[in-house]
Amino acid sequence: MTAGAVALAVGGGTVGYFQLGGGEEGCTGAPVQISVVASPDHYPIVNELTDRWNDALPAVDGRCVSATVRAMPSGAVAASIGPGWDEARDGPRPDVWTPDFSAWLSLAAGRPDAAGVLPQEKPASLATSPTVIGMQRPMAEALGWPQRALGWTDLIGAFQGGKTWAAYGQPQWGAMRLGMADPTRSGAGLAAAMTIMDPDNNQEQTNDELYIALSASQLTSVTAEDPAALLRQYSDAGERDLATLPAAIPVLERELALYSAASPRVPLVPIYPKEGAAYADYPFAVLRAPWVDEVRRKAAADLLAHLQKPESRQAYEAAGFRDTAHATRDTEMLNGERGFQNAIAEPERDATAEALTQMLGVWGVLQRSNNALLLLDVSGSMNDTVPGTDQSRLQLIQKAAIAGAGLLNNGTVIGLWAFATDLTPTTDYRELVAPGPAGGLIDGVPRRQAVAGAVQGLRASGDTGLYDTIAAAYERMQKAWKPNAQNMVVVMTDGKNEDDSGLSLEQLLDKLRATARPDRPLPVLAIAVGPKADASALEQITKVTGGRTFVERDDVSAIQQIILAFAGRVS
Repeated sequence: MTAGAVALAVGGGTVGYFQLGGGEEGCTGAPVQISVVASPDHYPIVNELTDRWNDALPAVDGRCVSATVRAMPSGAVAASIGPGWDEARDGPRPDVWTPDFSAWLSLAAGRPDAAGVLPQEKPASLATSPTVIGMQRPMAEALGWPQRALGWTDLIGAFQGGKTWAAYGQPQWGAMRLGMADPTRSGAGLAAAMTIMDPDNNQEQTNDELYIALSASQLTSVTAEDPAALLRQYSDAGERDLATLPAAIPVLERELALYSAASPRVPLVPIYPKEGAAYADYPFAVLRAPWVDEVRRKAAADLLAHLQKPESRQAYEAAGFRDTAHATRDTEMLNGERGFQNAIAEPERDATAEALTQMLGVWGVLQRSNNALLLLDVSGSMNDTVPGTDQSRLQLIQKAAIAGAGLLNNGTVIGLWAFATDLTPTTDYRELVAPGPAGGLIDGVPRRQAVAGAVQGLRASGDTGLYDTIAAAYERMQKAWKPNAQNMVVVMTDGKNEDDSGLSLEQLLDKLRATARPDRPLPVLAIAVGPKADASALEQITKVTGGRTFVERDDVSAIQQIILAFAGRVS
């Protein structure tokens, strides 16, 4: 390498010039080594190109420099990056971090200690690869691909409410099965969760979007740390019934291209989500940490310049990556006959750090098993006919609840109460099914069937004893609280509290505040049905417990979606 003046371009801006010298005569002393941590999918190409840079014997201001690259999952780096980096646990502290998605930088920056060592400006991107839906080809074709554009909401919506492949002419495939990569560990999993939970990419989540996310949880049959683990299931399929494998998984285009190039027994095609493409952009982030001195900073800038050379970009494309403008000129890997597209339609998806943090929190809740007590209002107003139908509100809710009971997996803990006023000599509620595993037996039948039978037998009469029922249910579930589960009380009502001899709203709120425990979360989730439901009171109640109120006046389909969603995940 010939000595010369080179611009230092790190973090998106040119900040000065320094002298480079190369070759044995251009530097002295033991090399100053910089440590680069790369995402595992990116590691092979970064390591190969860095070796070429090392072979040129680079130098900075007369000092010999070199770089080492090692692979580490981006989620793990995001959780550890900062002044407190533990070298005994995580290996040598990095000078440069090149994750797969810039989103990991945003998530890490949410920690004050990490924010201080991360670049303030957006780092340069080395390459890109969109997150696609890897789908078994016959199943994609059954849904109209490639003529029909598909997305996560299409796949999930087509199988909500217990629909199977029989609805699409393929009963032998059974139920829809999705595979999901852990969004706290996998960039592709993170991108898929973002798309499922916020398909319009407005950084907010509506009730309808939450229903889709809940349904995705129900349809997920396999979870793994990353797409590579999901792809291995197809590679190792052998003679197994292919219908038992997930129909679709989130995966980076480049990973799927490598899989497809091996002519696997189970062909997977790339579905480019119509909600928009979320790109792995492989940022080259030089840390602002105290251990990254001026020599290392300049060496990192020279390495970046090497990785951005035309010949380096060609190496990326030959390995199945796209350039930073999302284009590719090498179609050997991204072969159109295998379903890959040369040009990808906009929009490009992104999310704020705040939205990412919130969505990951909700996603984590959705993936946990349920421990729920369901409270159904059977007061007289539930006999009212729903506009546009010939059925009462209770009849329609019964149908949805019975369908939901059929979706309960064996591990879901469920109990059922009915409430009105004076259903027993001392209470406004009556226990119909005691809480327990849905697959457990009650009088010789599975609890899920007992729940369906109890719901079918409900009759509506009397007034609404709302507040005393919620208080008693909350106390009951606090005693039955389970770790590693989503504990909750779900109440569905079409009225307001009419028990004047019981608790007032303020008394109930005070009671809930006094007994709620942050270390044992127990949200109350309320579904306000019909025009007379007291949504205001329910919102106050659910807010105190960290829950949420869903207001669905008489939208029958929405009510059914809510009940089905809260039923738990499909086994």
